[in-house]
Amino acid sequence: MGKDTNNMKLSRISYIYTLCRRRASEGHLSVFRQLLEIAVLQITKGIGYDIYHYAGMWDKNASWAYKNSFLSYRNYGKKIYELNERKFHGMSQYKPYEKAFFNLWFIPTAAYIGTLDKRSGCTNTGGGLKSGEDLCRCLEAFVGKEICFKLVEGSNGKGFRAYRLLRRMGELCAEHLSTMAVCTVRELYDNLMQESVDGWLLEEYIVQHPVLKSFNPSSLNTIRMFLYKKSNGEVVALKSFLKTGKPGALIDKTENGGASVFIDQDTGVLLNGFNWSPEMRPLKQHPATGVVFEGVQIPFWREAVEMAVRTLKACVGTRFIGVDIAISENGPLMVEMNVHSDPDCMPVLRLQTARIFAD
Repeated sequence: MGKDTNNMKLSRISYIYTLCRRRASEGHLSVFRQLLEIAVLQITKGIGYDIYHYAGMWDKNASWAYKNSFLSYRNYGKKIYELNERKFHGMSQYKPYEKAFFNLWFIPTAAYIGTLDKRSGCTNTGGGLKSGEDLCRCLEAFVGKEICFKLVEGSNGKGFRAYRLLRRMGELCAEHLSTMAVCTVRELYDNLMQESVDGWLLEEYIVQHPVLKSFNPSSLNTIRMFLYKKSNGEVVALKSFLKTGKPGALIDKTENGGASVFIDQDTGVLLNGFNWSPEMRPLKQHPATGVVFEGVQIPFWREAVEMAVRTLKACVGTRFIGVDIAISENGPLMVEMNVHSDPDCMPVLRLQTARIFAD
């Protein structure tokens, strides 16, 4: 165990050195200066090499004030609990509550079908949705259509499934949209219960706008947008980026074949893409499909921003959220929100959290 730990430390040191050497070779701060600054920031602020490189602190034009304007991961977590009251944190993690919140405040979202639960499941019309028989009855109306299953507790696409409902030999069946594997709905029920007895939220599948679909047709490619409520009550959309998945994937995970893309917050026009790592290597096009990012206008951008702002305004005891937004042919749809967003996103988007959260 000790030998493995030492090897991991040496590997990390080598990786950090490689990162610094790359930036120095591009004409930025020297390797020694970068390592010195990383050490000082780690000791004084808890800011490590990853935040340093995500935020571009190696840039020879970056001021020391800029480098001190970010929060460490630990302090970011503490600040979130100051900005967002703890008692409301669970709402964005429990999908039925989140869906009810969207519908109650007329925030556009995928149509709700029901919550599958052995103890208390019900459809959107109040019918039972507890057993395999209940699921078959519920889905009879969706033959030829596509629907989604989400774990009732989770985020970032964990446990997401999508199926096309069809009939085979008189039996109601479900065809997985990625693997194309077919099973009966009764078999699907058993599989779902084996994976999680806590329950599943069912909703209609979102047909995304052709512009976003073009980057990777199999995944729902969404906008991650961050919003902040100032001390005077004004809600501002800070920054956003586009998440595009890899071929065959249903969700927009950007690792191993997908890509993230910077967005001009004022216009909704795409800038360059990038790989999600401290290297921040630029990507001019989707690595799998070859579709170019820069210059593409996201449809319904103004409406998407307005919807996101309205969402935070409706959140009680909450001042900072991240939201995932899909764009359909008819406008933006809210996919999910998160009151404790991934801290990596802050330095990647150059969101100077120490300064922003001071208001």
